[in-house]
Amino acid sequence: MNRRLFLSTLAATSLVGTSNLAQAAEFELIDGVQYKTLKKPVDTEGKKTVIEVFGYTCPHCYHLEPSIHEWLKTKPEDVHFERMPVVFNHPNWIYMARVFFTAKRLGVLEKSHSDFFHAIHRDKTDVFTPEALAKFFTRFGVEEKDFLDMFKSFVVDGDIKKAAKLTRQYEVEGVPAIIINGKYLTDVPMAKGKKEMWTVVDELIQK
Repeated sequence: MNRRLFLSTLAATSLVGTSNLAQAAEFELIDGVQYKTLKKPVDTEGKKTVIEVFGYTCPHCYHLEPSIHEWLKTKPEDVHFERMPVVFNHPNWIYMARVFFTAKRLGVLEKSHSDFFHAIHRDKTDVFTPEALAKFFTRFGVEEKDFLDMFKSFVVDGDIKKAAKLTRQYEVEGVPAIIINGKYLTDVPMAKGKKEMWTVVDELIQK
């Protein structure tokens, strides 16, 4: 190898090394910056889990949906993903959580989730009374009476109480928030972007 070739190769190697160092620094996770560790972890029974804590009336949650669907396409098979409605101590949050759990109990959540988001944020549909909700959910094959019975049921009350407890345990102060393995919380502002947040999530899954 001649001297000129050696020097050019050395320079290229140095640039690659510098680039790798820059990338490592860029993706270095710092507790309290891109994410926070929960004071008391929530048991996940040894499973890798990613939970989106959200609210149907939250515009930021609505606009996060496309990136969730993109992330799910590349999600590792051994990672369990689920959504959980936030339950703060306010009637509006409780009402929307009741919608989520009613749809889940009736077996139509997968079909209704995106449509219900669109109904609120894109279509400005009136879904703010139980009767209007019951009529809305008929498009998913649910009888109005069945919807109202489940909406007002003790089993959904129990789901809401559990979600309220988890909202506190997950130390959620705003939505959307992502909980990883019952130990860590991150969100878009902490990660400095939606794409960056999913990079943080992928790193924390393995942590």
